[in-house]
Amino acid sequence: MIKQKDIDDKSICLIGLDIGTSAIKGVLVRADGKVLAEAGTETAFLHPEEGQVEIEPERHYENVCGVIRRLAASAPCRVAALSMAAASGNTLLTDSEARPLCNIISWMDQRAVRQAPKPLAEISSAELAQICGWPCVNSFPLAHLAWLRENRSEIYYGAGHYGMDTDWLIFRLTGKWVMDHSTASTFHLQEQVSGNYHLKFLDLLEIPMKKLSPLLPSASAVGSLLPQSLRDTGLSPETILVSGCFDHPAAARASGILKSGQLMLSCGTSWVGFTPVTDRKRIIDAEMLCDPFLSRKKGPWGGIFSVPYIGRAIDWYVNNVIAPNENDRMRIFNESAAEAGAGANGLEIDLRLAPKRIEAERKNISRAVMEGAARLIKGKITELKRHGFNFDQAVMVGGPTQSPIWPGITAEITGMEVTTGSMTAGAQGAAILAGIGIGIYRDEYAALAARR
Repeated sequence: MIKQKDIDDKSICLIGLDIGTSAIKGVLVRADGKVLAEAGTETAFLHPEEGQVEIEPERHYENVCGVIRRLAASAPCRVAALSMAAASGNTLLTDSEARPLCNIISWMDQRAVRQAPKPLAEISSAELAQICGWPCVNSFPLAHLAWLRENRSEIYYGAGHYGMDTDWLIFRLTGKWVMDHSTASTFHLQEQVSGNYHLKFLDLLEIPMKKLSPLLPSASAVGSLLPQSLRDTGLSPETILVSGCFDHPAAARASGILKSGQLMLSCGTSWVGFTPVTDRKRIIDAEMLCDPFLSRKKGPWGGIFSVPYIGRAIDWYVNNVIAPNENDRMRIFNESAAEAGAGANGLEIDLRLAPKRIEAERKNISRAVMEGAARLIKGKITELKRHGFNFDQAVMVGGPTQSPIWPGITAEITGMEVTTGSMTAGAQGAAILAGIGIGIYRDEYAALAARR
């Protein structure tokens, strides 16, 4: 049993991972909340055909272990627990020995959009939202599985396990198949309110229940690591793996976004808003994505809205137009934007459209990119006002928080007071779940209080 003295005398460390879309980030955190080390690596994507986005499983596992190993090597005290947050929705089929039968299909993959599988014709977005909280019929695992059933039947019907990269990583580390309720929302096979698998979808896709990971709450202690995993990660046999959650709810935990009416803006591959909401129906009616968040503890659900993929468009403009062939591109991007006036001399850039070269001064292009992201967030917030959601303040996390002017531009355009959180908020939130899972913290509030 972990005791309060372990927190006070700083003799316990935790590792939190954020397995994001574009990168894997990790933090080593002391029990009192102090971040001792950070590590990360980029995700390598494969594109076997146009519109297809995949990840090689073994390399993915090695990258995750590499980040853990670097953090473990920096630990001044024992690493008591590890947990993972993830930008999930990445499908993986394995055989009965947990060996991958195919590459991981990323949530960004468009194969089911370009070639809609027949089973999906029986499911509407509205039905999917009510059942699993995510109204995404032609993407994410539900669509991937339907596509595999239709187009790779020999792999599909020969699978020993149907899951995602996240539960496979947990299995590789511990030898146990589990999936938490938050991550399972992105799997699209869970009935979110009950926390059980939805039998209609399993029948539709011909998936036996025994070939799925058991579902459990976030912050549940899963178990110790396997001998091979200990060698791969550099952790000790005392380390316990704890179930995590989807990445944005993890970042909200670390940012103190726990109560109804609060708002977090998470800025990465997609720009995402996260707000705790007491009534799940309000989230569904507003056509937001829904996460279980703190609902299992009689707390709020999590409402999520997003402007997908704009981080990739921003990167394209920085790398190809604003600062090509430059070493310190982000510094140039920020300094250029700071030189321009509000409105970028009339230049507007819609980051939802395919990026293109623009004949304009670098400073105005830089400013227009920053303003373009802020305008899209403002548009989402304006839509939510029609459903009774009003936000005066927001906490901004992710890469743009490192900019000296971007949060201010976001505040000017959205009309909100914007404060900044950590670039590694998702990983820090996973560390909080690790601490809850082994009894260091009673709950998220106690974890935040321990920081002070």
